[in-house]
Amino acid sequence: MSDIFVLVRDQDNVALTSIAGIPFVALLQQDGEILARETVDLIYADAGFDDLPIGSYTVILHHERVEPQDVSCNVTIDTLDEVILLSFVYLEPEQILLNVQMAREKRL
Repeated sequence: MSDIFVLVRDQDNVALTSIAGIPFVALLQQDGEILARETVDLIYADAGFDDLPIGSYTVILHHERVEPQDVSCNVTIDTLDEVILLSFVYLEPEQILLNVQMAREKRL
């Protein structure tokens, strides 16, 4: 089974745990159905969706005080034992999304 990890970072690649004390929320969706909801960790600014089978998913990151409030990223798990890292990078002073970066690794 594979994993998807969500990381929230600022423009300097520092963990962005919350805005105005409100944490980010990550949702995992497949075929329009929400499979899981995770509050982003308030220390490491990450969330994880573990033991996922091969398939297509959508990861949505939500926060009411950033622009845009909802950011979605489509992810396809092609093989077993894959780890997908999604980094949502924000320009912190303006609270605007800069980009989403995706990396794939093989689970050890």
